[in-house]
Amino acid sequence: MSKIILILTSHIASQSIMKVKEAIEKEKPDCVAVELDINRLMSFQQEGVSNLNAMKRLGITTFLVYWIMKKLQDWLGKKVGILPGSEMITAVRIARQKGIKVALIDQDINITFTKIQKMPLKEKLRLVWFLVKNLTVGLLLSKLGKGEKIDLSKVPPNEIIKQAMNLLKKEFPGLYKILVTDRNIVMSNNIKHISKQFKKIIVVIGAGHYDGMKKLLAK
Repeated sequence: MSKIILILTSHIASQSIMKVKEAIEKEKPDCVAVELDINRLMSFQQEGVSNLNAMKRLGITTFLVYWIMKKLQDWLGKKVGILPGSEMITAVRIARQKGIKVALIDQDINITFTKIQKMPLKEKLRLVWFLVKNLTVGLLLSKLGKGEKIDLSKVPPNEIIKQAMNLLKKEFPGLYKILVTDRNIVMSNNIKHISKQFKKIIVVIGAGHYDGMKKLLAK
């Protein structure tokens, strides 16, 4: 039976990069699986499509959801000096340097976008408003030096992650299913598949996927 080690990360936390490096050095796996698909990996390695082309492909409301979420993540990343997703790229780079097999286990990003496009317009508009409101408030509070201080350089405590995921599930159930539930199933199935080939697998995933994937893998 394969040994599967889940490494939980925050996509903008420098601590995540250290966790990935230390885990690979310590465990010496024969496979490193990451929460990426080939399209997202390539987007990190080359310039992405223009906003105009993305808008044509996704439609206005879906593009707004994507653009605001990206801007929010980029803003948080700049606050800690980390390019969002750096821990995933670090895992791929180190694995390749050491001759360790890399597995891309996430769902094709185009499938995810197609599902978001099919969300009810009402939920997408509520999501756009929610993101705009919270991004604006977050920027204002950061300039005023107010609000709860969270160390963005570290992976958030499990309790905060659970609260955030429960909020997403309650307020935007359609989006939660697309971004979390559906992808948990895809990634867990891919891990089960590659576990037939490798004895020890390190799996690098965002912390929000941990509880769901742990239950699926336990089955």
